[in-house]
Amino acid sequence: MPPHNPRGRQAVDISGAFTGIAAITVLLRLYTRFFVVRRPGIEDYFITLAMLCSVGLTICIAIQVQNGMGRRLKELAHNEISNSLKAFWASLIVYYLSLGLTKISILVQYRRVFTTRTFQIVCWCTMAGVGIYSVWTIFGSIFACVPVRAFWAQMPAKCIDHFAMWFANAAVNIVTDFTIIMLPMPVIRGLNLARRQKQLLVGVFAIGGFVCIVSIIRLQSLVAISKSFDPTYDNPPAATWSSVEINVGIICSCLPCLRPLIARCLPGVFSHDYSTQSAPPYRRHDLGTALGQLDPEGSRISSHIGSRYLYKRKDIQVVTEVSVHVEDTKAGRESSTETLVRNVGKPV
Repeated sequence: MPPHNPRGRQAVDISGAFTGIAAITVLLRLYTRFFVVRRPGIEDYFITLAMLCSVGLTICIAIQVQNGMGRRLKELAHNEISNSLKAFWASLIVYYLSLGLTKISILVQYRRVFTTRTFQIVCWCTMAGVGIYSVWTIFGSIFACVPVRAFWAQMPAKCIDHFAMWFANAAVNIVTDFTIIMLPMPVIRGLNLARRQKQLLVGVFAIGGFVCIVSIIRLQSLVAISKSFDPTYDNPPAATWSSVEINVGIICSCLPCLRPLIARCLPGVFSHDYSTQSAPPYRRHDLGTALGQLDPEGSRISSHIGSRYLYKRKDIQVVTEVSVHVEDTKAGRESSTETLVRNVGKPV
């Protein structure tokens, strides 16, 4: 990489850093699903493919920088421009493919967690919409020019308006992101959960809001490049935000799956103590619940409910303790989020 190309170097460094973080998150997710809860799903394969596409995008960005992205157009040789455009063409394909796979992975995870018939239908419809949108963006990128090689070579061809397509795709992408974030919220509101648990669940599924923010920032970078008279010099921010966007999406989709792993490594992180503050002074009720906690082997779920009642009558104090231990091999292989929703969060 030329030393006088700081803009290009910055794009590669940032893209590489976010890709590395996303890759680590995916590996932790796969370890959790295969070895901790021992119940991998098709969504894990989708997110793995999305991660491979993200790596491909970072490679494409590096090739573009190697061939002049970040430098002035007038400084570049003809073969550098051609090679950079080839890498740019490939980057569009893996970018849209990664976006689509990540969204499908999240929606499949939703279907596993929320099993009500209405939600399943809505989820299927959303998945179909995302699938159609993804197919359009991918094939629209491949055949942006006919013949295809006219994208990077000067020849007679028919090409669509690239900027119009990119803006339209970016807008639809933001809408689908927002839709996916909001999809489970009505169901969560109807669950029979304590307020703190409900807020935690909302927070888990609202993590994807970061992706919407990054998508909006990327849209602004597209506006800047659309007005540029020196695209190779002004393209690094758009390329960088594209990489950041798909990697943040991958990271956000993986974080909810890591709770069983964190609970195993740091058992005290998710421990809760529930108490009724409104009980009379002479009667105290402490309720501690552990839901979706796996034993060290990760093969069963262990749930306990401990209740303590203190009664004071003159000089006599009576203490009653009740504990229940439940083992369920099948449930032990689900993520803690699934267990919480299925076993406790029945719709009211």
